Amino acid sequence: MQWLKYPPEYSRLGLKRNMLKIPVGSQYFTTCGKNFFLSNGLRKPLVSSLFGPKMMLGKLNQLKLLKANFTSKRLFSKGSPFKSRWRDAFRGADSRSRYNSLNRFQQYQYNDGNTIGKLTFVGLSMMTGIFILSPYVFHYIPPFTHFERNPTHLVYAILGINAGVFCLWKLPRSWRYLQRYMLLEKDRMYSKWALIGSAFSHQELWHLGMNMLALWSFGTSLATMLGASNFFSLYMNSAIAGSLFSVWYPRIARIAMMSPSLGASGALFGVFGCFSYLLPHAKILLFVFPIPGGAWVAFLGAAAWNAAGCVFRWGSFDYAAHLGGSLMGVLYGYIISELAKKQREKRLQSLTRWF
Repeated sequence: MQWLKYPPEYSRLGLKRNMLKIPVGSQYFTTCGKNFFLSNGLRKPLVSSLFGPKMMLGKLNQLKLLKANFTSKRLFSKGSPFKSRWRDAFRGADSRSRYNSLNRFQQYQYNDGNTIGKLTFVGLSMMTGIFILSPYVFHYIPPFTHFERNPTHLVYAILGINAGVFCLWKLPRSWRYLQRYMLLEKDRMYSKWALIGSAFSHQELWHLGMNMLALWSFGTSLATMLGASNFFSLYMNSAIAGSLFSVWYPRIARIAMMSPSLGASGALFGVFGCFSYLLPHAKILLFVFPIPGGAWVAFLGAAAWNAAGCVFRWGSFDYAAHLGGSLMGVLYGYIISELAKKQREKRLQSLTRWF
């Protein structure tokens, strides 16, 4: 999962909090909110924030200059179409490209929202329901029964869903719905389904390619070993756990981290954690280079990297989501290993009764 961060242009263009001296309780502030410095916000009249004709003329001149800068930079552009280039698809790590991706749908705002307590309750309820109902759904309800017979097809279906959502991000008409259901916003969650939808959402080709490569590498083997229902439960609950950790992290760390995030990394770290717990000595290749120590050592190194990222706040990755998915994956690995031990003990007891 990846943060969409605000770039240094925000300060270089003179966007200071006290530039227009808007009272917090004014009607304009409550109406426009954080959209004040968007291009559509610049077209709205200033009523309660300007005092006197001289100050009004001066502020309007600053506003025109600021709007001209935005027009030349093409930031916060409401009417400009999104133009994708193949070379930009592989420059996903660039902060400006992520910022422009964020600004594409800032025009879509909703009046409703969910509190973090409500989101946590809904997320935990979803996880419990998925854990309990998955075996029955995949055993009795088509087309899920097909995946029970062919577990690897479930992995390919998840790959297809992620690719389909990636294509939808290229269509401006779908941005309104993608922002609501496929983007994990920290300051105001517009839909509870974003806890799941954000785990199937990617805006950049490199991000999608890396995550889907990891899913194909670990998911096909783990789905065959666990079965479709257990793999589905692991993947979905790891995604939800990663989203909940991502939402709670800014509040626990007391930082103003309001940038939205998206991506399947939380679910993939859950898959990797379960795989490494069940097969700790499996060989892991980083591209073509083997990682010494096996899967469990590689997983511990990744967990330490994510923990350090949460503490030092480097880069643009959602490390809290990675940690949440990792913990859920290890928990699933522990539960599955304990169930396997009990089944082996029952088999041994049944065999000893015949002798």
